[in-house]
Amino acid sequence: MNLNFGISTMVYYHEYIEKLLPYLDDADIRNIEIRPHIGHFECQDPELIDKLKKRIEYFNISVKSVHMPMNGVDISHPEEYDRVKSIREIEKAIMVAFRLNAELVVIHPGGKYNNSDDRKIRMNHCVSSLKEIAEFCKQWNIKIALENTLPGRLGDRWTEIQQIIENISSEHLGVCLDTGHYLLNQQGNERGKLSLEKEPINWQKNLLHVHVHDNNGKEDLHLLPEEGLFPWISLIYFLKIIKYDGALIVEPKVQEVQLPNYLDKVRNVFERLGYLWTI
Repeated sequence: MNLNFGISTMVYYHEYIEKLLPYLDDADIRNIEIRPHIGHFECQDPELIDKLKKRIEYFNISVKSVHMPMNGVDISHPEEYDRVKSIREIEKAIMVAFRLNAELVVIHPGGKYNNSDDRKIRMNHCVSSLKEIAEFCKQWNIKIALENTLPGRLGDRWTEIQQIIENISSEHLGVCLDTGHYLLNQQGNERGKLSLEKEPINWQKNLLHVHVHDNNGKEDLHLLPEEGLFPWISLIYFLKIIKYDGALIVEPKVQEVQLPNYLDKVRNVFERLGYLWTI
């Protein structure tokens, strides 16, 4: 079994998504996660989505996942209007995933919390939202992958994500491991070590998706693997142990210039991590 690598379209956020496809083809990158963004891709017009599907198929590219929109979408929002609006935006993303033959939608459990009371309120709203979203997913056979978040946001602790999974209890709900966020949430004496086996998650059952990027342990830099402190050898070994068969999606920095050279570096990352899988 080989690792299934891909890249997030956030690499070319500033241009319409169709302009990225020829570059991916030239670099022989065949798997993508679509990241909605104004001027890049929007989950609105079915005709445009179907047109994009044809272009994706023309280049023999597979959409592995769709990320939830990031423009104010927060399913844990304390204001009911904003919470419900966020649910509807994610349901649009689910429909996009269905139309593009993607396997799942990546969702952040919630936004920034102010204190412990705010965190509890947000947790309740998140669970309520996800129950509705999980029911919606049943109709389209799309899965939800809850991403571990940046520090200070709901979902920055694995205990919290496990609590959500237990409350929802849906076969359509699982986990997206974000390596950069994982590193930022580590304490100083743990930084650069992998301790996923100590977390309450049933990884073999619930790990659906992996976001791949690196940093210095202090800032969300979205570096390529091995440019920061994340323990990549330990991660690949862990994925082998749990027999992970999902995608590993590189979440890069936006590339306004030198995109071909950057994609060559991404291909080298695929090869290096793929080699670690074989030894």
